[in-house]
Amino acid sequence: MAAAASVCTFLFTSLVIWQFAGWLTASKRRIRERLASTFPRQTASALADTLPPGTEARRLHLPVIRLPSTALGRRYLDRIQLYLLKAGVPLKAEEMVGLTLASGLIGFGVGLLIFRSLLPALFTSLGGLLIPCLRVAQAKAKRISKIEGQLLDALVMMTSSLRAGHSFLQSIELVSREMSPPLSTEFAKVLRENRVGVSVEDSLTGLVERIESKDLELVVTGMLIQRQVGGNLAQVLENTASTIEKRIKTRARIRVATAQGRISAWVVSLLPVGLGLFVFGMYPDFGRIMLQEPVGIAMLIGGAVLQIVGILVIRKVVSIDV
Repeated sequence: MAAAASVCTFLFTSLVIWQFAGWLTASKRRIRERLASTFPRQTASALADTLPPGTEARRLHLPVIRLPSTALGRRYLDRIQLYLLKAGVPLKAEEMVGLTLASGLIGFGVGLLIFRSLLPALFTSLGGLLIPCLRVAQAKAKRISKIEGQLLDALVMMTSSLRAGHSFLQSIELVSREMSPPLSTEFAKVLRENRVGVSVEDSLTGLVERIESKDLELVVTGMLIQRQVGGNLAQVLENTASTIEKRIKTRARIRVATAQGRISAWVVSLLPVGLGLFVFGMYPDFGRIMLQEPVGIAMLIGGAVLQIVGILVIRKVVSIDV
């Protein structure tokens, strides 16, 4: 038991030190991002000189978990890698698997030390396994939201460039040079793919696959249709920008109208947790009985399941697709 406690303490301390180091270097990272957005050509050339072709700079280097080289394992890693690419997380799929397993082990050790029972430790281990996945999902949603916020300005810029006599690829290059990441980075990828022989249609299709955004899908669909049937691309982009602007305003009004429902979801989520911590802290004997007796464990599991169902129902009610 002492050895397990030492290992868990070491892992937890390492995680805290890693997060503290990231907090200390946050200002430097923000400065590098601002420099990259201000001097995109110099930054791109510097990265191209220091990295092998086809690779990108990554901030983190974590232990790698090698899965069996089977079709199933390869397909699973490819799905994880695509998900990390959509989220903009600079990790390999193998590193993500290793981070998830390490988080699960830490959760299991912490649960074993606190509850001194195997079943609660399994639940805390499950929570540890979910933490990296939830963090990546949060980063993905934040990145997509940021791209959608930049998309309207990018369309206005492309429309002005096309009406000034520039070509379609030149307008994309203007966006990749003048806009800030992450949209400029994605448009730069489209240009790089086109320069190595990939067609514009395939590059735009890959752009939609990397970014799960309905607004961007609408823009790319308009571009692809115009390239097939012809027409005034500047007018198409202007009409698309007007449609996206109306959708943004409609989503804002819906968000205001559903604010009460979203607050109710947070209350339903946090109130049982807070009440449980209060009861288990003030009356540890009662809490010990709930974790040791089969009836108490069944009540806790049933309450957790009903809470999850309530949260999902509320999210379904307040989630309105525009």
